[in-house]
Amino acid sequence: MASPSPASSSAAGDDRPASPFAALPPPPPPPPPSSRRLPPPCWSHDETLALINAYRDKWYSLNRGNLRAHHWDSVASSVSHDCPSSCAAPKTSVQCRHKVEKLRKRYRTEKQRSLSSWLYFRKMDAMERGAASTPPASRGISVNGRAAAAAEAAASESGLRFTIPKAVRSKVAGFRPGPKDALKPGLEEMRRRVEEKRRRIKRERERKDDDGAGDLAAALGVLGDGFLRMEQMKMEMSREVEKMRMEMELKRTEMILDCQRQIAEAMVQRFTGK
Repeated sequence: MASPSPASSSAAGDDRPASPFAALPPPPPPPPPSSRRLPPPCWSHDETLALINAYRDKWYSLNRGNLRAHHWDSVASSVSHDCPSSCAAPKTSVQCRHKVEKLRKRYRTEKQRSLSSWLYFRKMDAMERGAASTPPASRGISVNGRAAAAAEAAASESGLRFTIPKAVRSKVAGFRPGPKDALKPGLEEMRRRVEEKRRRIKRERERKDDDGAGDLAAALGVLGDGFLRMEQMKMEMSREVEKMRMEMELKRTEMILDCQRQIAEAMVQRFTGK
């Protein structure tokens, strides 16, 4: 009887089931993370101007308050509406907000310089310095009230920042001229007060002029005395200096004469000795 082969015996003895994952290949390694960032959106000149205008209008309508998400959506819609021919994709609200933040940051930097050549500096400066639009005056305002409002508006345009008090504005707006006979007593009283005030100012001015003349004379006297004392001190110093110079000149002359005398005596002694 033939004996079983070793291969058959080993196959028969290994009854363990094969693993289903033994034949699967290993998973591929994950791709390395990309360090490239998306480039910022490109803003054209027209889009930037439209953004500044849209943001300014919305900011003024909120009394310079913070814009919320729906406000930024409205700003983005205005930019897309004002620049429909742009070849790039429409700007989103997030892009508009980031662009405005960059513009305001650049404006603060340029404002510190004495002279700015930035293209949008005047536009941003006008937006930052401008005021929100105010509702128009009512039709029932009087002529004087309109004049006060016009003066205030002209002062704002010229750079002068002041406002007319409400109490004065209400008095001016509520003034209604009456008949001339009713105004005569008030005009006479006003004229009399003006004349009295004018005479009082004139008397005070004359008194101040007299006092000022006396003070001026006293000040001139003190100044003259000081100047005279200074001139006397200068003259005394000049005399002292001249005296010292003459003494030194005399000493120098004496030394020269003494030296010449000694030389002459030495020469005479030498010739006499020969």
